Amino acid sequence: MDKKIGIMSMQRIINYGSFLQAYGLKKMIESISKSEVEFVDYRFGTDITDRLKRKQERTESVMDKVLKNRTPWNYLKKMQFFKEIERRLIQDLKAMGVDELNYDCRVDTLVIGSDEVFNCLQPYPVGYSKQLFGDGFEGNKLVSYAASFGSTRYEDLVETGIVQEIKTMLSKFAAISVRDENSAHIVKQLLGYDPEIHLDPVLMYDFAQEIAEYKTSEKDYIILYAYTGRLSREEECYIKKFANRHNKKIICIGHYSNIADKNVICNPLYVFSYFKNADYVITDTFHGTVFSIKMNTKFCTLIRDSNRNKLEALLKKLDKLDRKVEKMEDIEQLYNTEIDFYKTNQIIEQERKKTTLYLKGNI
Repeated sequence: MDKKIGIMSMQRIINYGSFLQAYGLKKMIESISKSEVEFVDYRFGTDITDRLKRKQERTESVMDKVLKNRTPWNYLKKMQFFKEIERRLIQDLKAMGVDELNYDCRVDTLVIGSDEVFNCLQPYPVGYSKQLFGDGFEGNKLVSYAASFGSTRYEDLVETGIVQEIKTMLSKFAAISVRDENSAHIVKQLLGYDPEIHLDPVLMYDFAQEIAEYKTSEKDYIILYAYTGRLSREEECYIKKFANRHNKKIICIGHYSNIADKNVICNPLYVFSYFKNADYVITDTFHGTVFSIKMNTKFCTLIRDSNRNKLEALLKKLDKLDRKVEKMEDIEQLYNTEIDFYKTNQIIEQERKKTTLYLKGNI
């Protein structure tokens, strides 16, 4: 147990998906290694998005969305909800071993990932953090797992003048694993080889013990898993009428919605049970789609220009491209269409073997 492995991820983001991918990756590494595993924090970098000619998609925080969509009657409720989920998640993070900020990179192996850790062209607070590319690491081995550049393209790296710096930093990795084709393309352009592509840890770690332990008794409901403030008033109206028509409650988990019958704040490990028991899931997020597929729950994924590349790639990979929603009327049609998860589950099992081989071979 002398060797120490560090994970540098998005573990402190106030988001159930971020929490569970970090938790899953830690559990997977612990299952194949006898080494001590700990989380390592990164320092925020400079926002260099002003160097881009094109308008970069802005990654809004939960607080941004609450403030943008405030009205006199619901502003206080949203603020209270946000503060409570932040308080509770900080406690849950402590239970996962994420407490005091840990900038100490004195580990033998540093695993960077998963999530959008390579998305260097995002605004404050994360910005262009070179530590997320291993800068300053002095240990023995640097690897990534299911890392993503998000909406950043190779052309953006060239335009902002950081392409050579990114190339230099990535060239020091002993192994690179990415989450999507865009990220694989960037690595190929920079380093001349195809990196391995792996699925999110939420799909790769089975969570069997956690699912058995953390259960909810809720029933007769639809989960609305969408970022606070992203749905338009017309979309909310359609979803509310749809739920009423089918005599279903609307439950929103980890995000606040005015149309929800219940806005739930829970230990992140309860998320799987909520998704498993749901009659239907309506989501516009990456992890909302991942949770639905993992629990084999009937779902639909709302596709927008801002999330199209990421979500269509995920759905295509898992043979569920037919579950995307381009217009609100598709929600009803997909609710009435049964899903066969057999092929999808086979793909996930194959990917788990691939992930295990990668981690065993590089950690």
